[in-house]
Order: sequence, then C-alpha cells, then structure tokens
Amino acid sequence: MTAEQLSVDLDTGLENHPRYEDAIAGLHRLIVEPGTRLDQLLSCLENALPASSPPALKVLAVEAVARQLGREWSDDTSSFIDVTIASTRLQDLAQALSIETADRISAHSAPFAAILLPKDEQHSLMAHLTGAFFQAFGWQHQVLAHDEPTHQEIGSVVAKANAVCIGWSNMRLRSQVKQLIHDIKLSSPDRNQPLIAGGVAALDSVEFLVEMGIDCVCDTAYSAVKIADNFNNLEKMDFVSPQIRSGQYEKTRRIDWRNP
Repeated sequence: MTAEQLSVDLDTGLENHPRYEDAIAGLHRLIVEPGTRLDQLLSCLENALPASSPPALKVLAVEAVARQLGREWSDDTSSFIDVTIASTRLQDLAQALSIETADRISAHSAPFAAILLPKDEQHSLMAHLTGAFFQAFGWQHQVLAHDEPTHQEIGSVVAKANAVCIGWSNMRLRSQVKQLIHDIKLSSPDRNQPLIAGGVAALDSVEFLVEMGIDCVCDTAYSAVKIADNFNNLEKMDFVSPQIRSGQYEKTRRIDWRNP
C-alpha cells in the first residue's frame, strides 16, 4: 500500500492525482470554515488519506491546499482576511506534522536543515511546509527569520546545518536577501553544505542568486529536500556533486513556494 502511495510523482503535487481530490477538497473546506481547530485538521488528514499514509503524503496534501489558496487570492475569489486565517491554520498544521515525525528521528544521526527567511519577509507558510517535508524524510530542521535578535542564533544554526534553504517571496527584500546570504557565508566559511533558494521572488531572480553564491533555485519544496538529501548522501561518500558546487541551479516544473 505504501509503495502504491509513493508511486505518485511527488514533484507534481497531489492535486494532479484523482484519488486524492476528496482529501484535498475536505481539508480545504475545513481550513476556511470559521472556528476550525488544529485537532480537526489533523483528524481530517488522518481520515481522508489512505490508511497508514507516510508523513510526506500528509505534507503534500497541506501543500496542495496552500497552492489552492494562492490561486484563490490571485483570482480575487477569497478575501485577504480569509486567506490570512487559512494560511495561519495551514502553518500550524505543518508544524504539528513536523512534531508528529520528530520522535522517529535520531537527533544524533539525522542531518539538519536550516530554513531561513530574510528580514521583514512575512510569508512563512512555505518555509514551515518545507521544514515538514525535511522532517518527513528523516531530517531535523529549524525555521528562522533574519531579524536582529536572531543574528547570533542564525550563525550557530547555519554552522551545524547540512543544508541551508532560503525562502524569498517579497521582491522588495532584495537587499535583505543579499545581507542574509552574506551572513550565511560568514557563519560557515569551512562548511560545504548546499545553499538552496525558493519562493516567488527567488524564481524571478535566478541570476542574482547564482551570482550571490546560491547553488540551486527550486520551484518545489520537495525538490529542495531531494537536492539536500542527494548532496548529503554524496558527502557521506566523500564525493561532492559538481552540479551542486559549480554555481549551477536546478529549476523544476512547478512553482510550489508561491505564498498567498
């Protein structure tokens, strides 16, 4: 059963697979309904998806609803308040899914992903969903914003990270992204972890990010996890993939870092 569920192309999203339509529609109805509680959202995922669904499929369902909210916002079919409330609920759900899988991961042997947001970035939903993806695939992670009180903490988090991800959605934060990348490099000059970026603004600024030293620009959260996972496995074999460290970037088909 698990093999059948994982046979879907995770890069394309669950909304492209008919057998998950009802689960996504049910979660979407609940997420926009007044008074919905976190335990109801978790129960919805548990009951609507096939029995014993792996954690990654649950995160994919949440991600599919997030994309649907983004489309509704772009099409003017949902108000700012409705989308904001729904996005907050989805972020809480993503964090709860991360906690669910935390007990299965060994803190000593699991790789670690630092997921960072530039100063003043308000769109944090996809950063937390990306964290839930990492957690579902056996990583530990931490989401941090590059604000003044966290500068020192970001340094210590980056220094121990096996992969560093940057979520960038607001194009006006170009200078903040530049400063964040600068601080990342100062924090781990001797580390060889991949620097991965995603988000609407990132996809529109590929050349800028590559020039700044970003290794990969991804349009899916799942792609970011795959790249980090592959690189980490290569590092264990004392081999560094030339595609990752040569300043090239990877773009896949679907934009899934788009935030409402």
